[in-house]
Amino acid sequence: MGGHDRLVVDYTLLGSSKSNLREINKALKDIDSHGKDIRDIWGHDSIADKMGEFVTNWDNYRRELVDNVEDLGNHVEGALKSFDKRDLDLKNAIEKKEKDGGK
Repeated sequence: MGGHDRLVVDYTLLGSSKSNLREINKALKDIDSHGKDIRDIWGHDSIADKMGEFVTNWDNYRRELVDNVEDLGNHVEGALKSFDKRDLDLKNAIEKKEKDGGK
């Protein structure tokens, strides 16, 4: 049997991906909108209006990004749990087979 007939799961990569996605999600959620705070610095109403639109769009896209990152994190967590369960099931099946004398 060669290496092509085996599934290799990089638990370290999946675990760090899950952790990184959690950090990214937290950072995106913690960004506050400062659109109202900086309106006066633009000096001209039309520029302030355009910057306000930009901030609003950014907030909307940021919320969408938060949802997508959270969803991806949930999928990674699900994959980790699924692979852990399959590993345990396989281990138990092998031990049972060895206990039964290889039958």
